[in-house]
Amino acid sequence: MKIFLIILLVLLVLILLAGAVYLIIGYVTFNFALSRKGKLKKEIELKSKSSLSKQPEIENYFSNFEKLEVKSNEDLRLVGFYKNNNKDKLALLVHGYGGSHYDSYSYSKIFEERGYDILAIDLRAHGESEGDYLTMGLNEHYDILKWIERLLKLNRNYKIVLFGISMGASTVCMTIGETLPNNVICAIEDCGYDNANNQLKYVYSKTKFVKLFYKIFYNYTLKSKGIDLKKIDAVEKLKSSKIPVLFIHGNKDDFVPTAMVYKLYDAVSQSRRDIYIAKDATHTKSIDVNEKEYKRRIDKFLTKYCV
Repeated sequence: MKIFLIILLVLLVLILLAGAVYLIIGYVTFNFALSRKGKLKKEIELKSKSSLSKQPEIENYFSNFEKLEVKSNEDLRLVGFYKNNNKDKLALLVHGYGGSHYDSYSYSKIFEERGYDILAIDLRAHGESEGDYLTMGLNEHYDILKWIERLLKLNRNYKIVLFGISMGASTVCMTIGETLPNNVICAIEDCGYDNANNQLKYVYSKTKFVKLFYKIFYNYTLKSKGIDLKKIDAVEKLKSSKIPVLFIHGNKDDFVPTAMVYKLYDAVSQSRRDIYIAKDATHTKSIDVNEKEYKRRIDKFLTKYCV
């Protein structure tokens, strides 16, 4: 009887230790990937800030924008930067993972040159917006709906183009799968992923984390935050979309694999889609490798499908 109790106690201790290890690994891996202060996000954020420090014209450019705010469904304060050029068409610009509205600079200029008002937002857990963690497009795409409502209070005649980069691109794809006002007329996504689970598995595969750790991360994220990464699926959302989409991706993207763009593209009917694969472009660099062609493709798309 005494030996049985000892064995039972040892098993209980081992179970508790296993549970503690699971929680620690889950917490660490979640914070690595999705926390506002996570290591992966901070690395990208620092690169962005370093680039910004070398281009003071970017801060000067946005200093002329008006700061707007909306509340998310969870009552987070979300911040965007608006420029009223007294037009009836507007580009809503959505940055990527670890970025901010400053990353929308080059794209904002493209749309301004084409006669658009601009709203460049800070996603939740980024820039000046509130939030302790990001959700890879799950809650962010509902935030975009809030921004659309806000814009239509400013100008009910707006014709809105949604434009996103990287995680912002996938967020845009998910947004247009929802029921939208007729004011949203088309979307442009640049280097977005097809599914959050696929993307994060790919990112983790390039780190020292083993497959077991990813499974723990996935389950921890599901159980502790209610976020099912497998269901954050831009492809499935696009199947419900009704508006034209331009898909852009670099053929040398090593952060969001180029193969993902074809899954997104195939989800949209042939009559309202276009695609541009930028030669020699890595992640988010399609505009840099051939700016002239990048603008030409956008012009072609806007002329054909939008305004």
